[in-house]
Amino acid sequence: MGAVAVFAALAAGAQDFKTPIKIVVPFAPGGATDALARLLGPRLGKELNQTVIVDNRPGASGQIGTAAVKAAPADGSTFLLALDHSVVVVPLITPTAGYDAVRDFVPVGQVARFQWTFAVPLTSSARSLPEFVDMVRKDPQSGNYGVPLQGGVPDIIGAAITRKANVKMESIAFGGSAQLMPQLIGGQLASGVTGEPEGVQMARGGKVRILAISGGKRSSLLPEVPTFEELGFTGVDVNSFNAFFAPKGLSPVLAEKFNTALRAVLKDAEVQARIKEMSLDLAPTDLNQSRAELAKSYAFWNDAATRKK
Repeated sequence: MGAVAVFAALAAGAQDFKTPIKIVVPFAPGGATDALARLLGPRLGKELNQTVIVDNRPGASGQIGTAAVKAAPADGSTFLLALDHSVVVVPLITPTAGYDAVRDFVPVGQVARFQWTFAVPLTSSARSLPEFVDMVRKDPQSGNYGVPLQGGVPDIIGAAITRKANVKMESIAFGGSAQLMPQLIGGQLASGVTGEPEGVQMARGGKVRILAISGGKRSSLLPEVPTFEELGFTGVDVNSFNAFFAPKGLSPVLAEKFNTALRAVLKDAEVQARIKEMSLDLAPTDLNQSRAELAKSYAFWNDAATRKK
């Protein structure tokens, strides 16, 4: 028995990551997820004593990068840093995505949570969501809204406005918030849905006006902005999260090592300050909590997708 225990310990210790470790971001450079990856990557490398590189694989609402990670070896060489949307929502609404959140990935640690903002250009006459709705009623051509990805919370927001106000809204999809925001700021879009990090940054810079926000309560970063629920637009009391995933089959030893390193990085005061500056709520998880968060998200969006069908 003693020999078996020693062998097991040596085998566990021998398991290590393949270098360089690649963090795949399924969105274009410049967005909040990319910024998180570039903040955390070097620090994770230091904790794990490995080289870490960031690999942007944008396209198809995160499908391209996410599918690439699914197909990667489960040897600790490749991880995905993504929104719950690209991992959970997309395959539920797009059968051709070719991957499943629960079947094909191992959740190895959540990083942060955030809400979603609904904004208009500063040149817009709408100072509130009711005023925006009145504007669309008078001019149906102004009923468009840009989204950084298809499906998920942005679609829920559009559906809530359409249902409550009985107006037609046209969704215009972009390949991430970094592509959407210039069009919104320039007035080419009547409105836009973005993650809280990008929305807060643009609002503080005096470039857009935020009319409403998702979630069950107002954001501490935007205390003056009402939630959709407050305004009577129900079904938008949901948030999103950024988390790391690995291909299915990653050994429990490597999953635990990665999660331990991630939680150590997220305890760093400078990292916490930077994440707060990005308008994100720090939300680290251990492996059990990571699995629970994924299961909860999958159950919610699976139910939403089923009802939509």
